[in-house]
Amino acid sequence: MKHFKITNLKSKVVQFMNESEKDQFFTKNSLGNYKRENVQELARERYNKKLHDFAFSVGVLAVFTILLFLMCGTLGFIDSLIF
Repeated sequence: MKHFKITNLKSKVVQFMNESEKDQFFTKNSLGNYKRENVQELARERYNKKLHDFAFSVGVLAVFTILLFLMCGTLGFIDSLIF
């Protein structure tokens, strides 16, 4: 069963409802003043964002590590030429 987060756009009141409660609620109230969001989709989007941020961090760390090793190798090569 789907769960929904219903937000009143005027008063910013948040209510959590299942599918049948949502249908019953919107038969009594107009659709225009409310924002409807599926809670499962919100959780999946948060998880995907965390996964994306983690992958980006690992990628940046790998690039900087490679650059550091290349820089150390270059400096060691220059040092061996001078001395």
